[in-house]
Amino acid sequence: MSSLTDNELAKGWRVLAGSFIGVGIGVSSLYFYSLGVFIKPLAAEFGWSRGQASLGALVGTACAALMSPVIGRIADRAGSLKVAIMSLLLLAGGFAAHAVLVTGLTSFLAVTALLSLATAGSSPLPYTRLTVASFDRHRGLALGLVLGGTGLGAILIPRFLVPYVGAEGWRAGYLALGLAALAGTPFVALLLRSVPDLAICKPAPLSFAMIRQTRGFLSLASMFLLAAVAILGTVVQFVPMLTDAGLGPEEAGGIAALIGASAIVGRLAIGVLLDRLPANRVSAGLFAVASTGLFLMSQGGMAMAVPGALITGVAVGAEVDLLSFLTSRYFPKPAFGQVNGILYAVFLVGGALGPYISGFLYDLSGDYGLSLVLASTLLAIAAAIGWLLPPPYDAA
Repeated sequence: MSSLTDNELAKGWRVLAGSFIGVGIGVSSLYFYSLGVFIKPLAAEFGWSRGQASLGALVGTACAALMSPVIGRIADRAGSLKVAIMSLLLLAGGFAAHAVLVTGLTSFLAVTALLSLATAGSSPLPYTRLTVASFDRHRGLALGLVLGGTGLGAILIPRFLVPYVGAEGWRAGYLALGLAALAGTPFVALLLRSVPDLAICKPAPLSFAMIRQTRGFLSLASMFLLAAVAILGTVVQFVPMLTDAGLGPEEAGGIAALIGASAIVGRLAIGVLLDRLPANRVSAGLFAVASTGLFLMSQGGMAMAVPGALITGVAVGAEVDLLSFLTSRYFPKPAFGQVNGILYAVFLVGGALGPYISGFLYDLSGDYGLSLVLASTLLAIAAAIGWLLPPPYDAA
């Protein structure tokens, strides 16, 4: 690596800092990592089953999936920063709407759907676009640093929001999240206001048939769909798993926060490996390790809670890095936003199905053992797909 005075990481510090904060206060962090915090309080107040309480994750991520390709196209045409700032402001309003407007399952799902449709631009999509524009040699590590922002939410939300909701109620919890998003938005705008972006242009969009025929697309889509069902389904249910085992909210939040800590480490480690090793081998190794960890959790119960949180965090800390990195290597830069949005939508479909499937299996069996075995199996298949991916060419 070149010296700190002339390397990409030093020159692009504003991109790294602003995007890290933006990802950390965006929908993929504040909203996603708080889903599990609200499942039991909402179920208790309104008399929902665990599966019904998990419908919010299903509806929210499904709506975000619908919007992701659109957001990618808009960012390609209007620029990343405009999309990011507007979406962050809408996210703050969406959290406030949860606190004020939810009176039952129908209103909860309606507000969740509107929030997810309006705030898809606060996902990592605009920030990965900025990162790809600014980094080439150290693109993997840069993506790891930027997307480590989700680890910030994964650490702080279980640690502080779980006991806060326990003491003040779920409505106060949603208001706190809205204030966090609102407070962080000016810093994102200030840091990113003059950074380079991918060329803002109006190319004819690639047809889905053309994208689908690109080598590796279907394999990538399948791999990330399976990984999302397994990993995100486990993460959303992690706090309920721990409290079902008898832990108090504060202790459960402390263990769940380990997911965030290992997510940051995982993103950095995977980023370094992506800059040095074939991306298909890195993908296969990551998902194989995660598969093993979830299988051990299914067999070991509370004895495996801490190592399970660490292993799950490494996986959840790297899957979007892999997605963005592989998109930048398989597809031309002018189409990055569009293609990344489509693949991210596939990933979100898996994220929508995962929590609901795990909640349904809990209702069916009375514990999370079956869902953990299923998640482990899906990750093993994803690892096999990753191993068989053709080496990507650099389309930059």
